[in-house]
Amino acid sequence: MKKEKKEASNGPIMKDPKSEIESLINAIIHGRLTPKEGWRAIKQLKDPYVERYSEQAWHQYIGNTFEEMVYKLISGRISQLKQGNLIPESVNVLSQSQVKMNDVVYRKIAIRYNNYLILPDIDICFVDQDFANPWNTSIIGIASCKTSLRERIAQSCYWKLKFLSSDITKHIKVYLITTDNDNDFSISEKRKTHYNGKSRNRIISEYELDGIYILRDDFREEWESEKVKRYDALFDDLAKIFKKELSR
Repeated sequence: MKKEKKEASNGPIMKDPKSEIESLINAIIHGRLTPKEGWRAIKQLKDPYVERYSEQAWHQYIGNTFEEMVYKLISGRISQLKQGNLIPESVNVLSQSQVKMNDVVYRKIAIRYNNYLILPDIDICFVDQDFANPWNTSIIGIASCKTSLRERIAQSCYWKLKFLSSDITKHIKVYLITTDNDNDFSISEKRKTHYNGKSRNRIISEYELDGIYILRDDFREEWESEKVKRYDALFDDLAKIFKKELSR
Protein backbone atom coordinates (compact mmCIF):
# COMPACT_ATOMS: atom_id res chain seq x y z
CA MET A 1 0.00 0.00 0.00
CA LYS A 2 2.80 2.41 0.88
CA LYS A 3 4.53 1.70 -2.42
CA GLU A 4 1.34 2.36 -4.40
CA LYS A 5 0.84 5.71 -2.67
CA LYS A 6 4.42 6.72 -3.40
CA GLU A 7 4.07 5.85 -7.08
CA ALA A 8 0.82 7.78 -7.27
CA SER A 9 2.37 10.85 -5.69
CA ASN A 10 5.28 10.73 -8.13
CA GLY A 11 2.95 10.56 -11.14
CA PRO A 12 1.94 13.54 -13.24
CA ILE A 13 -0.19 16.06 -11.37
CA MET A 14 -3.47 16.70 -13.15
CA LYS A 15 -4.11 20.37 -13.79
CA ASP A 16 -7.39 21.74 -12.54
CA PRO A 17 -9.73 21.50 -15.57
CA LYS A 18 -11.25 24.84 -14.55
CA SER A 19 -7.87 26.51 -15.10
CA GLU A 20 -7.53 24.82 -18.48
CA ILE A 21 -11.00 25.98 -19.50
CA GLU A 22 -10.19 29.56 -18.45
CA SER A 23 -7.04 29.40 -20.59
CA LEU A 24 -9.09 28.22 -23.56
CA ILE A 25 -11.62 31.03 -23.10
CA ASN A 26 -8.72 33.51 -23.07
CA ALA A 27 -7.41 32.00 -26.30
CA ILE A 28 -10.85 32.33 -27.90
CA ILE A 29 -11.31 35.93 -26.74
CA HIS A 30 -7.89 36.97 -28.08
CA GLY A 31 -8.36 35.21 -31.42
CA ARG A 32 -5.83 32.42 -30.93
CA LEU A 33 -8.66 29.89 -31.29
CA THR A 34 -11.93 30.17 -33.18
CA PRO A 35 -15.06 29.78 -31.02
CA LYS A 36 -15.73 26.37 -32.59
CA GLU A 37 -12.16 25.13 -32.00
CA GLY A 38 -12.12 26.44 -28.47
CA TRP A 39 -15.51 25.05 -27.54
CA ARG A 40 -14.52 21.65 -28.94
CA ALA A 41 -11.42 21.68 -26.72
CA ILE A 42 -13.50 22.76 -23.70
CA LYS A 43 -15.92 19.86 -24.17
CA GLN A 44 -13.00 17.42 -24.23
CA LEU A 45 -12.26 18.38 -20.63
CA LYS A 46 -15.57 16.93 -19.43
CA ASP A 47 -14.13 13.62 -18.14
CA PRO A 48 -11.37 15.15 -15.97
CA TYR A 49 -13.83 17.77 -14.72
CA VAL A 50 -16.44 15.16 -13.74
CA GLU A 51 -13.73 13.02 -12.14
CA ARG A 52 -12.62 15.92 -9.94
CA TYR A 53 -16.05 17.41 -9.24
CA SER A 54 -19.28 15.76 -10.47
CA GLU A 55 -21.55 15.33 -13.50
CA GLN A 56 -24.04 17.82 -12.11
CA ALA A 57 -21.30 20.36 -11.44
CA TRP A 58 -20.10 19.97 -15.03
CA HIS A 59 -23.50 20.82 -16.55
CA GLN A 60 -23.86 23.93 -14.40
CA TYR A 61 -20.28 25.05 -14.99
CA ILE A 62 -20.33 24.46 -18.75
CA GLY A 63 -23.55 26.48 -19.07
CA ASN A 64 -22.02 29.40 -17.18
CA THR A 65 -18.80 29.06 -19.18
CA PHE A 66 -20.67 29.23 -22.49
CA GLU A 67 -22.54 32.33 -21.35
CA GLU A 68 -19.28 33.99 -20.22
CA MET A 69 -17.51 33.14 -23.47
CA VAL A 70 -20.30 34.52 -25.68
CA TYR A 71 -20.61 37.67 -23.59
CA LYS A 72 -16.87 38.38 -23.83
CA LEU A 73 -16.79 37.67 -27.57
CA ILE A 74 -19.71 39.99 -28.27
CA SER A 75 -18.29 42.72 -26.01
CA GLY A 76 -14.99 42.51 -27.89
CA ARG A 77 -16.71 42.62 -31.26
CA ILE A 78 -18.77 45.66 -30.29
CA SER A 79 -15.58 47.45 -29.21
CA GLN A 80 -14.05 46.69 -32.63
CA LEU A 81 -17.14 48.00 -34.42
CA LYS A 82 -16.95 51.21 -32.40
CA GLN A 83 -13.27 51.66 -33.16
CA GLY A 84 -14.04 51.30 -36.86
CA ASN A 85 -16.87 53.85 -36.54
CA LEU A 86 -19.28 51.19 -37.79
CA ILE A 87 -21.67 51.62 -34.87
CA PRO A 88 -22.23 54.55 -32.44
CA GLU A 89 -20.30 54.80 -29.18
CA SER A 90 -23.62 54.67 -27.34
CA VAL A 91 -24.15 50.97 -28.16
CA ASN A 92 -23.29 48.67 -25.28
CA VAL A 93 -23.75 45.08 -24.22
CA LEU A 94 -24.74 44.33 -20.63
CA SER A 95 -24.74 41.10 -18.67
CA GLN A 96 -27.70 40.07 -16.53
CA SER A 97 -25.98 41.31 -13.37
CA GLN A 98 -25.28 44.68 -15.03
CA VAL A 99 -28.93 44.98 -16.07
CA LYS A 100 -30.01 44.34 -12.49
CA MET A 101 -27.72 47.12 -11.26
CA ASN A 102 -28.96 49.63 -13.86
CA ASP A 103 -32.33 50.91 -12.67
CA VAL A 104 -33.22 52.56 -15.98
CA VAL A 105 -32.46 49.53 -18.14
CA TYR A 106 -34.15 47.23 -15.62
CA ARG A 107 -37.37 49.24 -15.70
CA LYS A 108 -37.34 49.52 -19.49
CA ILE A 109 -37.05 45.77 -19.98
CA ALA A 110 -38.95 44.31 -17.03
CA ILE A 111 -42.43 42.89 -17.59
CA ARG A 112 -45.19 44.23 -15.35
CA TYR A 113 -47.49 41.81 -13.56
CA ASN A 114 -49.87 44.08 -11.63
CA ASN A 115 -47.65 45.57 -8.91
CA TYR A 116 -44.60 43.45 -9.79
CA LEU A 117 -41.79 44.01 -12.28
CA ILE A 118 -40.22 40.72 -13.42
CA LEU A 119 -36.96 40.61 -15.37
CA PRO A 120 -37.11 38.27 -18.41
CA ASP A 121 -34.58 35.49 -18.94
CA ILE A 122 -31.57 37.59 -20.02
CA ASP A 123 -27.96 36.55 -20.46
CA ILE A 124 -27.01 39.47 -22.70
CA CYS A 125 -28.74 42.80 -23.27
CA PHE A 126 -28.01 45.18 -26.17
CA VAL A 127 -28.67 48.83 -25.38
CA ASP A 128 -28.29 52.25 -26.94
CA GLN A 129 -27.34 54.25 -23.87
CA ASP A 130 -27.88 57.97 -23.43
CA PHE A 131 -25.52 58.92 -20.61
CA ALA A 132 -26.61 62.57 -20.61
CA ASN A 133 -30.27 61.60 -20.21
CA PRO A 134 -30.44 57.94 -19.05
CA TRP A 135 -34.22 57.70 -19.50
CA ASN A 136 -33.66 58.13 -23.25
CA THR A 137 -31.71 54.86 -23.24
CA SER A 138 -33.22 52.36 -25.67
CA ILE A 139 -33.25 48.56 -25.38
CA ILE A 140 -32.28 47.02 -28.73
CA GLY A 141 -32.54 43.34 -27.85
CA ILE A 142 -31.74 40.49 -25.50
CA ALA A 143 -30.04 37.14 -26.01
CA SER A 144 -30.12 33.85 -24.13
CA CYS A 145 -27.00 31.67 -24.25
CA LYS A 146 -27.84 27.99 -23.73
CA THR A 147 -26.04 24.69 -24.20
CA SER A 148 -29.11 22.53 -23.59
CA LEU A 149 -32.51 23.96 -24.49
CA ARG A 150 -35.33 21.65 -23.36
CA GLU A 151 -38.07 23.86 -21.84
CA ARG A 152 -36.01 27.02 -22.47
CA ILE A 153 -37.34 27.32 -26.02
CA ALA A 154 -40.78 27.97 -24.55
CA GLN A 155 -39.28 30.46 -22.08
CA SER A 156 -37.60 32.52 -24.80
CA CYS A 157 -40.74 32.51 -26.94
CA TYR A 158 -42.85 33.50 -23.95
CA TRP A 159 -40.71 36.58 -23.27
CA LYS A 160 -40.85 37.56 -26.93
CA LEU A 161 -44.65 37.41 -26.87
CA LYS A 162 -44.73 39.44 -23.64
CA PHE A 163 -42.56 42.12 -25.27
CA LEU A 164 -44.92 42.22 -28.26
CA SER A 165 -47.94 42.70 -26.01
CA SER A 166 -46.78 46.19 -24.93
CA ASP A 167 -46.12 49.28 -27.04
CA ILE A 168 -43.21 50.06 -24.71
CA THR A 169 -41.33 46.80 -25.34
CA LYS A 170 -42.65 45.51 -28.69
CA HIS A 171 -39.50 46.70 -30.53
CA ILE A 172 -37.14 44.56 -28.40
CA LYS A 173 -35.53 41.71 -30.34
CA VAL A 174 -35.02 38.28 -28.78
CA TYR A 175 -32.13 36.06 -29.85
CA LEU A 176 -30.97 32.59 -28.90
CA ILE A 177 -27.31 31.50 -29.00
CA THR A 178 -26.83 27.79 -28.44
CA THR A 179 -24.51 24.82 -28.86
CA ASP A 180 -27.65 22.80 -29.60
CA ASN A 181 -26.64 19.83 -27.45
CA ASP A 182 -30.10 18.32 -27.92
CA ASN A 183 -29.87 18.48 -31.72
CA ASP A 184 -33.02 20.60 -32.01
CA PHE A 185 -31.93 22.64 -35.02
CA SER A 186 -30.55 20.04 -37.40
CA ILE A 187 -32.87 18.78 -40.15
CA SER A 188 -33.41 15.03 -40.44
CA GLU A 189 -36.16 13.20 -42.29
CA LYS A 190 -35.40 10.05 -40.29
CA ARG A 191 -37.05 11.29 -37.11
CA LYS A 192 -40.75 10.51 -36.96
CA THR A 193 -41.38 13.28 -34.47
CA HIS A 194 -40.16 15.91 -36.92
CA TYR A 195 -42.12 17.95 -39.43
CA ASN A 196 -40.45 17.94 -42.84
CA GLY A 197 -37.26 17.13 -41.04
CA LYS A 198 -37.60 19.98 -38.52
CA SER A 199 -38.09 19.55 -34.79
CA ARG A 200 -41.06 21.05 -32.97
CA ASN A 201 -38.66 23.29 -31.02
CA ARG A 202 -37.05 24.60 -34.19
CA ILE A 203 -40.38 25.38 -35.83
CA ILE A 204 -41.66 27.31 -32.80
CA SER A 205 -38.47 29.26 -32.11
CA GLU A 206 -37.85 30.01 -35.79
CA TYR A 207 -41.35 31.49 -36.01
CA GLU A 208 -41.36 33.45 -32.75
CA LEU A 209 -37.75 34.59 -32.18
CA ASP A 210 -35.69 37.11 -34.14
CA GLY A 211 -32.60 34.96 -34.62
CA ILE A 212 -30.99 31.69 -33.53
CA TYR A 213 -27.23 31.12 -33.77
CA ILE A 214 -25.77 27.60 -33.56
CA LEU A 215 -22.25 26.83 -32.30
CA ARG A 216 -21.80 23.27 -33.56
CA ASP A 217 -19.00 21.82 -35.68
CA ASP A 218 -21.40 19.64 -37.65
CA PHE A 219 -24.15 22.18 -38.27
CA ARG A 220 -24.56 22.15 -42.03
CA GLU A 221 -25.00 25.14 -44.29
CA GLU A 222 -28.13 23.60 -45.81
CA TRP A 223 -29.76 23.54 -42.36
CA GLU A 224 -29.56 27.34 -42.15
CA SER A 225 -32.47 29.66 -42.82
CA GLU A 226 -33.18 33.38 -42.62
CA LYS A 227 -33.32 33.10 -38.82
CA VAL A 228 -31.37 29.93 -37.97
CA LYS A 229 -27.68 30.37 -38.76
CA ARG A 230 -24.28 29.07 -37.82
CA TYR A 231 -22.56 31.00 -35.06
CA ASP A 232 -20.12 32.70 -37.45
CA ALA A 233 -22.95 34.85 -38.86
CA LEU A 234 -23.67 36.41 -35.47
CA PHE A 235 -21.17 39.27 -35.61
CA ASP A 236 -22.06 40.51 -39.10
CA ASP A 237 -25.73 40.33 -38.15
CA LEU A 238 -25.09 42.33 -34.99
CA ALA A 239 -23.62 45.20 -36.99
CA LYS A 240 -26.65 45.16 -39.32
CA ILE A 241 -29.06 44.98 -36.38
CA PHE A 242 -27.49 47.98 -34.65
CA LYS A 243 -27.45 50.07 -37.83
CA LYS A 244 -31.06 49.23 -38.63
CA GLU A 245 -32.40 49.83 -35.13
CA LEU A 246 -30.46 53.05 -34.53
CA SER A 247 -31.45 54.56 -37.88
CA ARG A 248 -35.12 54.56 -36.88
